[in-house]
Amino acid sequence: MANELDLFDQSSDAGSEEVLLTPAELIRRLEEAWLNEKFAPDLLESKSEIVECVMEQLNHMEENLKRARTGDLKVSIHRMEIERVRYVLSSYLRSRLMKIEKFFPHVLEKEKTRAEGEPSDLSPEEFAFAKEYMANTETYLKNVALKHMPPNLQA
Repeated sequence: MANELDLFDQSSDAGSEEVLLTPAELIRRLEEAWLNEKFAPDLLESKSEIVECVMEQLNHMEENLKRARTGDLKVSIHRMEIERVRYVLSSYLRSRLMKIEKFFPHVLEKEKTRAEGEPSDLSPEEFAFAKEYMANTETYLKNVALKHMPPNLQA
């Protein structure tokens, strides 16, 4: 098991610098991002590097557990820790998606108007989700409400 993980530090001005994090530090950063996102009224900057590293770490831990003895107490404790981290990760992603769904026009407009060098608030997957959500919402509203309006108001 690797004791340190690579993470790109985006606060650096000189391109992308790698920072080595221990799994404990990585989990601490995930929990911090989760709580910040949960209690902030707006969508915060995406922490996709942390999410990817945590997912890799979870996969690695699950592979290690498959090789361990099944009756060992350490195995059940590690499984609980995996489930706890998975809960924090899914709650973080869920809270981001709820904010994107709730404020999708504002989020997409903010994404369009951001400067070229400015970091994005959305990961590429979240941006694709927001665009698809907007298209689906527009289609739904056209099918439900607009087709029942007089023709002169449909334009």
